[in-house]
Amino acid sequence: MRTLLIKALLLISSRIFGQQLQTSAVLVDAQTKQTIPFATIQYGKNNGVVTNDEGVFVLPEGTLPEIKIKVSSLGYEETELTVSELKDTLFIKPSSIALSEVFLSDKNLTGEEILERVLARIDSNYNFSFSKKRFFYRSSFFNNISRLDMEVEESTIPEIDQKFVDNALQQIPRYVDSYMEYLGDFYGNYDEQKIQLIKIANLYNPTNEQGVEELGERMEQIIRDNLGQDTYVKIKSGILGVKMDSEEFLEDLEAPRPKEKTAEEKAQDSIKRYENIANGLKSRINSNLKGMFWKEDITLDIFQKSRKYEFDVAGYTQIGNDIAYVINFQPKRRADFKGKMYVSTEDFGLYRLDYENVKPLKKFKIFGVSNKEDVYNGIMIFEKDQKGKYNPKYIEKSAGNTFGVDRPLTLLVKKGSWLWNKRLKELDLEMDIIASNVSKFQWIVYDEEELTKDAFVAVETNTNFDYQKFKKYNPEFWDGYNIMEPNQAIKSFSSLDDSEETE
Repeated sequence: MRTLLIKALLLISSRIFGQQLQTSAVLVDAQTKQTIPFATIQYGKNNGVVTNDEGVFVLPEGTLPEIKIKVSSLGYEETELTVSELKDTLFIKPSSIALSEVFLSDKNLTGEEILERVLARIDSNYNFSFSKKRFFYRSSFFNNISRLDMEVEESTIPEIDQKFVDNALQQIPRYVDSYMEYLGDFYGNYDEQKIQLIKIANLYNPTNEQGVEELGERMEQIIRDNLGQDTYVKIKSGILGVKMDSEEFLEDLEAPRPKEKTAEEKAQDSIKRYENIANGLKSRINSNLKGMFWKEDITLDIFQKSRKYEFDVAGYTQIGNDIAYVINFQPKRRADFKGKMYVSTEDFGLYRLDYENVKPLKKFKIFGVSNKEDVYNGIMIFEKDQKGKYNPKYIEKSAGNTFGVDRPLTLLVKKGSWLWNKRLKELDLEMDIIASNVSKFQWIVYDEEELTKDAFVAVETNTNFDYQKFKKYNPEFWDGYNIMEPNQAIKSFSSLDDSEETE
């Protein structure tokens, strides 16, 4: 009994001690009291975490109280303290520079002139060599239906009335979110890349279309029951319509059922799925790298079409041992973006670029159908290595659109010739739908080392990474790994799918 009691006390003590060592805090601006996202919290020589978009960071369990941490963020004073000195909230001060104490040979440059020097020194400032980077990548998807109305104007189909349609639409969730988190190693440069994945967590949320499927299945069955010789189906919306005779329509409905796969086929499908996951991430990272601010023919045109913007050199800030211009920009002519950038006064390297669209990038509306590309914003953060070359540290981008339909929809089942016919069934709907979706990615680079071309060629991609789907966020999946702390939305994620399996 005594031994059992001692073991129990030791177990409880170790758990309490472990919880005390897993330290978390919120990083806050000492003046504005606003949280500071994407700041670097370094502990040890090559270890660090990044605050999330809510300013939260968590040090790994086992970080000793006497360990010193260094907090750095663009525009703020670098702060050092021990883990034991951390409170729930960590305040840091914005850096202030007295220009009388700083020698700036080019301090009278205009914003446009500074941007010209940034572009002129891209090749010398940024690291285009091969390297190996440990990274964490998070992609998020959000779908929101703000309006979903279908009014039954006329129905000669007893099974489909307004009550049935309303019940079907109520089963469709108005908001759906999903997340994918990747940990792996990146090999390559801005033009060639290879990925070796380590772990993937899929917080999967299937779009619930049960209501729509039920409505569609009911309509299909009614059509089947009424189709016969000399019958046809007509579906129209406004002046637009499609006609199909009974044979054509039934051929479309009679899709062959997939046959049961063998164990070998299922194994091949699994390998193929893992290959597709890896290739998909590689493609997205390649797209991110091709979207760097200096590239031509990209949506972000601040540097390539600078004449369309106004630039205001708002001040200076200290970044490590360097001093940077703080430049605000906004549209002067029919430009798309506003934001802020930080540019070194020494070598004109861009440390950080924040941007957001001020109007839809594209939009159209025709025959009651509309679409607006109304979300396009992001962040690019670079840091210098020991050779003075700039490397990507954190890249984020969100893009989204709003889609609308305000049109009638009519379904007719007719019998007879094309000119003289009899209506067997008719359903007239008025649709009013507005939905928006946003895709967001966050890419964080933790460690970097040089890589030769031969070493890059020798790298082999893998499909043996740990991939798991979750219906709720599972922090244990990332135990022992250095990742960005999830925000509150991810922590509270819960799938709409209540089935036993997600695959």
